[in-house]
Amino acid sequence: MANSPRILVADDEPNLRRVLAAILSRDGYQVIQAADGAEALDLLSDEVDVVITDLKMPRVDGMQVLQTVSSKHPAVPVIMITAFGSVDNAVAAVKAGAFDYIEKPFEQEQIRQIVEKAVRQAGANHTAPTVTEPAQPEAGRHGLIGASENMRGIFDIIDKV
Repeated sequence: MANSPRILVADDEPNLRRVLAAILSRDGYQVIQAADGAEALDLLSDEVDVVITDLKMPRVDGMQVLQTVSSKHPAVPVIMITAFGSVDNAVAAVKAGAFDYIEKPFEQEQIRQIVEKAVRQAGANHTAPTVTEPAQPEAGRHGLIGASENMRGIFDIIDKV
């Protein structure tokens, strides 16, 4: 399993961390657990493929984790999870670069599918060529222009919100 994707899970609820680790491990991922955002940032490395972080945590919250990952490891998708879901929080997370935003409680299949998509995107980010032909813009969806994989992901998040 040396080549299996590595998922960093940061949540201050030990039971949720254990459940996520069990689900993701069964799917073949290596899971690194952090009890809060500060520990997550300490464990963050180039070896991490996807980060799952709770929004509200002691010491360092999920938004700070998201901002740090986005600036230091921009190719790493960050999935936000929270029991304090609101449209404002979702919009703020998406604007800050979150791959997806999930409210607790969530279905096991929902988190599995989102992680699978994030891992695929992370893999695409690592293998993307340095020079690409410009894509023809997709006009008008949500008043935005874009046809890249990242933009399609943003459109999907906007649809959810």
